[in-house]
Amino acid sequence: MARIGQGKSGGCRTCRRRKVKCDERRPGCERCETANRECEGYAREHRFVDENARTERHAKKKSQSPTTTPQSKPELQQDLIICSTRSSSSIQLSSLGLQAFEDNIFISFLISNLFQGIPVTTPWPHLQSEDHSSGSVQICFRALGTLFFGRAHHQQHITARGYALYGQALISLNRDLQDTEKGLSLSVVKSAMALEFYEFIAFSSTTGWLKHAGGLGRLIELRGPWRHQAPRERSLLEANRVAIALASLARRKRCFLERPEWKTVPWAVEPEFKTRAQFLHDILCDMPGLMEDAAMLQSSRLSGEEFTVHRVLLSENITSTLKTLYEWRVSWQHRCPNSCWEILSNEVCASTAEPTLLFPVVFDFASLTHANEITLYNAILLLLLRLSFQVISPNFDPSLPAFHLPQDLDYGPLFPPGLAPNAQAVAIEICKSVEYHLAKERRRAGAFFLLFPLRVAWQAFDPADKEALWLQGVMSMIADSTGFEVSRGLTSEQVVQSD
Repeated sequence: MARIGQGKSGGCRTCRRRKVKCDERRPGCERCETANRECEGYAREHRFVDENARTERHAKKKSQSPTTTPQSKPELQQDLIICSTRSSSSIQLSSLGLQAFEDNIFISFLISNLFQGIPVTTPWPHLQSEDHSSGSVQICFRALGTLFFGRAHHQQHITARGYALYGQALISLNRDLQDTEKGLSLSVVKSAMALEFYEFIAFSSTTGWLKHAGGLGRLIELRGPWRHQAPRERSLLEANRVAIALASLARRKRCFLERPEWKTVPWAVEPEFKTRAQFLHDILCDMPGLMEDAAMLQSSRLSGEEFTVHRVLLSENITSTLKTLYEWRVSWQHRCPNSCWEILSNEVCASTAEPTLLFPVVFDFASLTHANEITLYNAILLLLLRLSFQVISPNFDPSLPAFHLPQDLDYGPLFPPGLAPNAQAVAIEICKSVEYHLAKERRRAGAFFLLFPLRVAWQAFDPADKEALWLQGVMSMIADSTGFEVSRGLTSEQVVQSD
């Protein structure tokens, strides 16, 4: 027999495990803080205690008793009795770290599955799992891993444990941010990243995600572009540029990443490592500033003359950005010919009845990288077209900024720059990429990179359109199958305002 008992010490769990005296300061003890250790709090710890010897003594005493009254059942109260088929000499359960064992499972699952399908291993989860240089890095990673495991396996008690760890992680991260030596460290950046991704999974409103993405952006801005030239630091910047830009886009406030130094300095030493996707992210980082300027144009604070000047300058900036986006698209086609083609949808191939699918023909891609780049390009294009019709003219011709581009390129099934008949046609290109992104072997990574394009595509249709309803179903399915709960809220809140 083995009993799960409760410790009697009033100290924190960390000090009790280290067998040192705890000062019992709350919420975290000073001894742990001084030792740069994570204080695991004061929840009463359960431990396994060998009950076989006591049971044997109790049975022997009863057998020697002259009375024959029936033995009453022992009261369990708060103890849990676990029967063992082994004798006390063959099993030792005096101290079994189930919590640590489960944490290892959750973290391993996180590393293996959070970005399942990305061609190149994402370095920061691996780096964070081995980082002990700050008090917050491990507890933040544990909170993310526990919540992700609980959501992915629909285990409410594990999800609840992730919520509890989140509170501890916030306390620990705030403590690190107040430390003059650790506040701008790479370790703290990774902690903030973990909590940002936590909000993608725990999503209940945009507030939590916006706060974390904004805070992470401010932390990276304070570090400056020069601190992100080394490969490890640069990779963390690259992993966060889109999220930071989207947070600024949601607020309609320009992003510090639009500044020239943030587009050049991190790659100055190794310019060959700036990828096609990073050049596309440069354009995305310009979008929040254009949105802020458009919002200013709609305000009543401008006089007639100021309105005219502001509108002319903004129109030029929108046209210039659209021209840059088209040039990126031409460069992509030169470098990646025959990287996208049409195929029959898997659902059509599996059906014997007359197909009634909204998109019976879909896109296939040479790799997930190519698919991500094209869908992000189309999402940025949709935002620019909406701004162009709003600011320049409802009759704006999107082909005008493409007149200088070569006309002899074969774009396959995709629209050449400036030749999509309308915004809905661009949105349908995103819809036709969904099946590829959500294939089983790449579902989580594909879903993650598809979230923003899906949101912008949904905005291109009226809410009652069949395409909009289809997109809502896709985003609910992503939330159910990947754990990214943020997907479910993308059609119910003004996550990205652009009207």
